[in-house]
Amino acid sequence: MLTIENLQKSYGQCDILKGVDLRVEKGEILGFVGGNGAGKTTTLNCITGLVEQDDGTIIINNVPKSQSLDYKRQFYFIPDTIQVFPNITAYDWIHFVLQLYEETDHTKLQYFMNVFGMEKSIDKPLGSNSYGMLHKMALITAFTIHPSILIMDEPLNGLDPLAVVAFKNCMKGYVENGGTIIFSTHLLDVAEKICQSIAFLKDGKIVLHERVEHLLVNGSLEAMFLEKQANEE
Repeated sequence: MLTIENLQKSYGQCDILKGVDLRVEKGEILGFVGGNGAGKTTTLNCITGLVEQDDGTIIINNVPKSQSLDYKRQFYFIPDTIQVFPNITAYDWIHFVLQLYEETDHTKLQYFMNVFGMEKSIDKPLGSNSYGMLHKMALITAFTIHPSILIMDEPLNGLDPLAVVAFKNCMKGYVENGGTIIFSTHLLDVAEKICQSIAFLKDGKIVLHERVEHLLVNGSLEAMFLEKQANEE
């Protein structure tokens, strides 16, 4: 599904990624965890093409990153900061993105608008919406498209409790229908409950990649994280 080999990225003299290797299988929910500056967002940005790596290969569904258009249609990315055109409506923005992915199922779009309670806000200018509402818009778009891989950077930021419940239910249905999810998070308790596997990134390398049930044999994910941080220092 997703294969990353020897991913490297530097900014000037600062090495951010120092040889990241990762494989994520179809139908898997993988949580990307690590401290601030570990390289989580840079890795996601390299996968999605927002940043070009210095070295290494990234392949999704046997399509290499070099095949730009075909590659980008394999995933949908929700960044931690959502940039929008403030004067267009959420409805127009969603339809614009759906056209890029050649998605025309408006019944499915209406379903997810109802799930996230966006019926009354969908015709308002994006500039009048809160971050949480913009995040809901991005999630509605993602689940309507149903790409092979959904990639998210801190996906729970700004969501109210009802939206969090809706998000979790949509994730469950998405992977049951063959989707794959990769997301970064600092909320270890959430990752413990949602994810099937965890990749722990520290100082630009993945130092642990394991199934969640195996990690919880000796305690919580939080305890594992603290122990791994201490051992790697």
